[in-house]
Amino acid sequence: MSSLLDMSEFGEAADYLRKSDDELMKLHTIPFDGKKKAWIPDEKEAYIEVEIKESTGGKVTVETKDKRSLVVKEDDIQQMNLQNLT
Repeated sequence: MSSLLDMSEFGEAADYLRKSDDELMKLHTIPFDGKKKAWIPDEKEAYIEVEIKESTGGKVTVETKDKRSLVVKEDDIQQMNLQNLT
């Protein structure tokens, strides 16, 4: 855990409240393209992360993290914001 904050008082919940310094460093090195990353509605998980592959005539082809290719309406796309890692 981070040396900036004593998370021991949170017990087992500490892992869910703050990422470790190593995890934060890894996240800082991941390139982020805000024009390609997006969210789409999902019946099972509310929203899922996708990467935009192609957009034509109001339809957008996206790829999910598990490599499924989907075609969704352009209005269903929610652009992803860069995660604040501080």
